[in-house]
Amino acid sequence: MLELKIFNPNMQQDIERFYEKCLTHLGWGYDPTGRHIDISNVQKAYMEHGCMWCLCEDNFIIGTVAVKNISIDDAKEKIAELKRMFVLAEYQGKGYGRLLLETAIHYSCENGFDKLLLDTRLELHAAVHLYHKYGFVGIPSYNDNAKAELYMELPLH
Repeated sequence: MLELKIFNPNMQQDIERFYEKCLTHLGWGYDPTGRHIDISNVQKAYMEHGCMWCLCEDNFIIGTVAVKNISIDDAKEKIAELKRMFVLAEYQGKGYGRLLLETAIHYSCENGFDKLLLDTRLELHAAVHLYHKYGFVGIPSYNDNAKAELYMELPLH
């Protein structure tokens, strides 16, 4: 049975195994004390200033997405960032990425964000295609992610 769940701390070990599998499959390697430190404490990284969802099949995580508030407190715009959108390779092509992205967009709209930003890599062709399909457009770099090759935003109004 397929179920979309909001992350809870009991899922932490499963999340770490999920990302290790995804990132190893992509050939990127998993570095939980460095580049991927946010994954080692999802509660702090995402749940305190946003939300993370896990798409599960029979309680096994097959996909994730997160939204994080990156607005400066006194900023005129409320800005969210799309993070950690992944679907296991064997589950891709079934509409699960679309479901995760729609969940993130809906959450961002419901929480009054003005725009949703993301950074990604060009090799993630299906994800980049999906982002374009939903209206994301290219923008200049907004962060210091040395691994990102493409920066995008979706206006939410």
